[in-house]
Amino acid sequence: MNPRLRLYFSFWAYPILAGALLYAGLAREPERGGLSALAFAGSGVLWWTLIEYLLHRFVFHPAAGGGARERLADRLHGIHHRVPKDPNEILAGPAVSLPPSAAVFGLLLAGTGSLSAAAAAMAGVWGGFLCYEGVHYGIHTSRAQGLLQRHRRWHFHHHFVDDGVHFGVTSPLWDWVFATARTPSRNAQRAGLTRSGKPS
Repeated sequence: MNPRLRLYFSFWAYPILAGALLYAGLAREPERGGLSALAFAGSGVLWWTLIEYLLHRFVFHPAAGGGARERLADRLHGIHHRVPKDPNEILAGPAVSLPPSAAVFGLLLAGTGSLSAAAAAMAGVWGGFLCYEGVHYGIHTSRAQGLLQRHRRWHFHHHFVDDGVHFGVTSPLWDWVFATARTPSRNAQRAGLTRSGKPS
């Protein structure tokens, strides 16, 4: 799928899906008010940061040893490390993002026992995912300054210095919690902005 279509899909489809889920949940459980939905949506954003970290660390960078897990990781993420500026490899796209979304929603529904709570939390998860897509795309395709530059330094350390650290793209929270944070190298940012091939 064309990277522009992937970007459009994510930023159109997920808000529509979130709105439909929220509407269905509140229609079924009207007693749950806006504050409850906001609280669950906020928790969903936090859940997203953990999901992002766990997927990146354990699915996209599995322990060495070969086998099906490593082949899957290479197909889903390894190409992005080899050609980090290729826009076709930056965004997740529906084939990669919809199945995990369905699984996460199922877990939220089972965990909360409430359609409206699960819908609101899922809306937060998708909000975090959209933030991830935008930040990740911006890191690799622009020279923006400020906060994005800090994210870029962090992420390019992962790409060009040590792919065993800095798994959080939108937030370093879980890297701090699980001790996979390092002081980002300034040389990593320079390398990432000038090279498009294999990382060192």
